[in-house]
Amino acid sequence: MKSRSICPSCKTVLEFDRVALSVVKCPKCQYSGKVADYIEKDPAPKTEVNHKVGKFYKPGKLELIESDAEWLSSDKKVDLLCGINTLGRKSPNSTATIQLPTTDTFMSREHATIEVVQRADGIYEHRLWDDRSRNSTLHNGVAIEKGDVIVLMPGDTVKLGRTIFNLELS
Repeated sequence: MKSRSICPSCKTVLEFDRVALSVVKCPKCQYSGKVADYIEKDPAPKTEVNHKVGKFYKPGKLELIESDAEWLSSDKKVDLLCGINTLGRKSPNSTATIQLPTTDTFMSREHATIEVVQRADGIYEHRLWDDRSRNSTLHNGVAIEKGDVIVLMPGDTVKLGRTIFNLELS
């Protein structure tokens, strides 16, 4: 069973099976150490944002808030599904599970991923990472580093290419 643990060197949150492994190597800082060196993180961390906004009992939506490019749909909201949601520009060559109807050529065909996971308490968690896109993915204006996984909160912005979305949770 996978657990969330913190790298003692760079403080990145990693997921791995603590029982099956004896040594773990951090993909971000390359620190290699015993499983016991990694601090186990509470699987359902509480944050002030969750307390202020409430609990989320269904997957969220991305709402288009700004773009230099043309949006080719009247609907400005994109529903996220449980599981892996690969986001990218709509193209015949794209393998993204959610192909965004935009002319934004700075957005890759497979740009970023949002994984929607239902925790044991029934609340949905939205995890964002960059899929080695050409122009990086920004979370609240900050580029996501290779190997980083960001837990999204309501109102967070996600920038793919030159297109900015707002995360809506209900």
